[in-house]
Amino acid sequence: MAVPFLACMALVAQVYHLPPRVLPSIHAVEGGAVGSVSRNTDGSDDLGVMQVNTLWLPPLARLSRLAEAEVRRRLVDDACFNIAAAGAIMRTYLNETRGDLMQAVGNYHSHTPALNQSYQSKVLGAATRLFGAAGR
Repeated sequence: MAVPFLACMALVAQVYHLPPRVLPSIHAVEGGAVGSVSRNTDGSDDLGVMQVNTLWLPPLARLSRLAEAEVRRRLVDDACFNIAAAGAIMRTYLNETRGDLMQAVGNYHSHTPALNQSYQSKVLGAATRLFGAAGR
């Protein structure tokens, strides 16, 4: 993982009061890159480094006070903007789950129980690979 990504992830984790290992672990599963756009079967796209889904464009536009087209462009082309968006999404899900980190991690991918559980396992596995057993 590129060092600038880690610096953005550390800052975003601090701003949104997230465990510092969460965003790198999600990124390891998502595998996104600057400029990447992945089409989903539901017609939405996953954008950039953290593969932020286009369903988040309206709330992110409101939060950032930017036009949706500009949010989309920055999600695709600006790694730190994308990571900040992922941090805001994780904070939203942590609030939604009343602090249940693993449920929030699963929600980053899907609220469907089986898909949520599968994603949780993938992110936990990534955390273990990245940070060792202490990543749990």
